[in-house]
Amino acid sequence: MSSIEEVKRRIDIVEVIGAYVKLQRAGKIFKGLSPFKSERTPSFVVYPDSQLFVDFSSGEKGDVFAFLMKKEGWTFAETLRELARRAGVTLEERTPEQRQSDDHLGRLRDACAQAAVFFHTLLMTAPQAGPCRDYLRDKRGLTDATVLGWQLGYSLPDGQALHAHLSAKGFTPQELIDAGLLIENEAGRRYDRFRGRLMIPIRDDRGRVIAFGSRSLDGSEPKYMNSPQTALFDKGRTLFGLDRARAAIRNEQVAVLVEGYMDVIGPQQAGFANVVSGMGTALTEEQFRALKRMTDRIVLALDPDAAGNRAVLRGVDVARETLDREEGISFDARGVIRHESRLKADIRVAILPEGQDPDEIALRDAALWRKLIEEARPVVEHVIDTLLAGFDLADPTGKSRAIQAVAPIIRDLSDPAQADHYTQAVARKLKLTPRAVAQAIGLAISEAQRKAQARVQRQTPIQAETLSGEPPDPSLDMPLEGAGVAPATTPAGRRSADLEAHLLALLAAQPELLMDANVALSRANLEPLGVEDFHNPALRTGFFQLDRAAKGQPLGESSEADAWLAIVGEVVLPPVGDGEDADARRREEVIRTGLRLREDNLRREQQALRFLIADAREAGDEATLGGLTRRLADLTNRHWRAQKALRLRGALSAG
Repeated sequence: MSSIEEVKRRIDIVEVIGAYVKLQRAGKIFKGLSPFKSERTPSFVVYPDSQLFVDFSSGEKGDVFAFLMKKEGWTFAETLRELARRAGVTLEERTPEQRQSDDHLGRLRDACAQAAVFFHTLLMTAPQAGPCRDYLRDKRGLTDATVLGWQLGYSLPDGQALHAHLSAKGFTPQELIDAGLLIENEAGRRYDRFRGRLMIPIRDDRGRVIAFGSRSLDGSEPKYMNSPQTALFDKGRTLFGLDRARAAIRNEQVAVLVEGYMDVIGPQQAGFANVVSGMGTALTEEQFRALKRMTDRIVLALDPDAAGNRAVLRGVDVARETLDREEGISFDARGVIRHESRLKADIRVAILPEGQDPDEIALRDAALWRKLIEEARPVVEHVIDTLLAGFDLADPTGKSRAIQAVAPIIRDLSDPAQADHYTQAVARKLKLTPRAVAQAIGLAISEAQRKAQARVQRQTPIQAETLSGEPPDPSLDMPLEGAGVAPATTPAGRRSADLEAHLLALLAAQPELLMDANVALSRANLEPLGVEDFHNPALRTGFFQLDRAAKGQPLGESSEADAWLAIVGEVVLPPVGDGEDADARRREEVIRTGLRLREDNLRREQQALRFLIADAREAGDEATLGGLTRRLADLTNRHWRAQKALRLRGALSAG
């Protein structure tokens, strides 16, 4: 019996969950209020016979491992270790290398924890810390209880105090360097990283100190400084204050994401415990995913200046005064919208009054803070409105440029209903028809992709053979005629917009043929066609409806139906004749067009990735380079499979 099975055998799910939920027996089951959603009547059920739970309000279900991973935010390995401890099960012996790595991480955690105690003691007792105490009390309005609860501290200015203190406790210089507490210069001299600063412990989601943020108090530079990236501290994965905010986020079903450490501490002191902060880096999908495990709604509390027109156009940079100015939090609008789409989250934006920080507002006017968060707008709506504000919408040229600006935002929406909604919203603001806006967006996206491809071609290409072992066949980089798509129906060569409209025109006549295209993709080990294969928002809506028709589901209503039908109506399909072969020819045309559309999309993604890889290589960003290279290898393999499927169909047709 494996360790996992032995743990499951010894652990009673009712006992474990009973520590979190007040359970009542109801026949053979136990019931209680959901621990993941606020509710008044029980919808949470535990089945002792099968050792499973189901939460009918949130949709969560699974075994005791799934419950603790969701409730505590633990990884599977962390959950297994905790349950094994409770059950008295000895886990399988780890290798010497694994034990050495674990021991080293444990030493780094211990060093950080003891450093936090040392800094806090200095803040509370050292005469040199007087200005720091005054700053926290008078300028930040923090109470003694808050200072104590967050274990805020102070580092002495001499550069050797922490080094001497932790060395006396048995920590080696290399351990302190690895923990980010000590610096060794080129001459071999070692000194404290933090000197004469306000110290803020950064904790992981289990409350363990893993790093520090700091602020100078005497005007010295750098004003803001964080711990470096270490084996304990990953800036892109860490959320400051999450260990304290988890329960409030689950109970209120809203997470508020702010910019700086004091922007978290102040609201939490004011009673708003659902506030967290990024760690001086771009907002990442990992950070959003950590919040999504607890709630679907995430509110970004942004500075009004940083959310202005020019800032949005350059990525909506909201680096204000985090504790690391050089790597301030950036709100990449398109990135956040992609996260929202992939995670099926509800991300909103709350614009703060000009010149006021979150901690100021929350501590001074709790009602205003509550109102700002409750009235936060959807992120897509905010970004589109901010972009449109930068153009003269009464001028035809201004309208055209405005559409070009919002096109990438709408393109990133995977939900056709949302794409339809915001296309219509833009149309109303520009006083144009939704059809005209949808077509203009499609053209803008195609033009942007053409320019991106031209830029990629100027870069040194990365040979696909070195990444995948399955080089694409150059002979397959052919015009549409070679893929079995009649040139009369798709002018302008291989343009995606033509392929999209052509495919929908075919499916509008016979929606059931979509299943044949998806079977061909499946045989090529590729995913079925989806709305993400279409760039034009109107055509996305059309595909969504035709996909439902192919599955025998009701179409529902769409105010964008006229737009996609009008586009499809302009496509001239080639005659297939009559007789028994007509259906087979039409089926083959659908399959080839679907394969060519997928091949075209994969080709475009590859080119874009090569461009990003060149940038990462030039910047020397090895971590990003590795991830992008692995992604490119996967795309190259999928592209090769699509090409191979097209070639096979061409050979069968010729035969």
